[in-house]
Amino acid sequence: MVSGARKHVLITFGRSFLTLNLARQLAAAGHKVSTCDSLPITVSRFSNAVSSFHRVSPPKFKPQEYCREVAELVKSEGIDMVIPIHEETDILSMMAGLFPPTCELFLSPFELEDMLHNKFSFQEALVERGFPTLKFAKIASAEDTEGLDFDTPFAVKQTYSRGSQKVYKAHPGQSLDFLTFDPANPWIAQEWMEGDRYCTYSVCRDGEVFAHATYPVSYAIDGSSCLAFTQVDHQPILDWVQRFAKSVNFTGHMGLDFIDHPEKGLYTIECNPRGTSGIMMYTRENRLDRAFFGENTEIISPPEGRTRMIGVGMTLYGWRKSGRAGNSLRQFFRDFRAASDVIYDPQDRLPAVMLIPAYIAILTHGYKYKVGLAEAFMHDHEWDGHKI
Repeated sequence: MVSGARKHVLITFGRSFLTLNLARQLAAAGHKVSTCDSLPITVSRFSNAVSSFHRVSPPKFKPQEYCREVAELVKSEGIDMVIPIHEETDILSMMAGLFPPTCELFLSPFELEDMLHNKFSFQEALVERGFPTLKFAKIASAEDTEGLDFDTPFAVKQTYSRGSQKVYKAHPGQSLDFLTFDPANPWIAQEWMEGDRYCTYSVCRDGEVFAHATYPVSYAIDGSSCLAFTQVDHQPILDWVQRFAKSVNFTGHMGLDFIDHPEKGLYTIECNPRGTSGIMMYTRENRLDRAFFGENTEIISPPEGRTRMIGVGMTLYGWRKSGRAGNSLRQFFRDFRAASDVIYDPQDRLPAVMLIPAYIAILTHGYKYKVGLAEAFMHDHEWDGHKI
């Protein structure tokens, strides 16, 4: 693709607020944007930044059909770049050979995407590259639980999992007989450490970081999926991300979860080699599109102190004790009033108007698969390690 030229970009996972926000930025920079999703009603479909919406098969349940349909869209619509947002990234990377060489898939080879997505192999990769890690162990069977030798509390979660799923806090000697085992998706036990929690979002090409955002975990669904985001300057985290991205020669967007302990230092809990909520701290004037095409020479970051929120998420979950991260209700209301909503935009009002129909579609989807609202939002775009 010619540098600075107008491109036609297809963004997947059209129901996501990340997709909506990125579409607005790309369109404002002069690019043509299409989106796709397995749901018929999505917030991005009604954005004036989106030129066309396409309904496709659910990637989790019909992965081959999904990839073929997206590849056909690339050919029929003249797409220059596909930017996957959620875990369909892994599925598309497995079938990258379907796509014409004229279109760039903004992702890394499957082997790298899989290594980063898998929480156990990611920790192994850190050890191999000399990064400090918290103590960790794989739990693939009931016998493995008996061999755990943690002398402090530890987290237990599946190696392929995400913020909407349960993380158990276990203690040395505690029985883990409640765990069930999937050969393709074992569990990881990881030392539990208290400290300042941060999340990042970075856009990388060929191991170089072109955009980066860092935000502390404040309001989140059960302390995991962030609902409010404030940009902070944390140079050690940026240094860490740059070093790691170069060490694996990563291309794509990436989110990382960090613990910064006042005495022990900085540790990385897990990696999400896909779009994450930090993308919503960027606005049109940041020209984030340049990072995706590798056109900027300095790292693009939101201005320090910028605060955005998912208003509907804050309304549903942020005020709850489990979602406030120690903040009082009074503080919640102050922060709610101070933050700008990522969905409402005076230049693009219809997505906010269509939130109710869009959420009805997600709730209907959740009823079909017998999962709650938070899980239903991403359920058919997840990937849990099962090869296609």
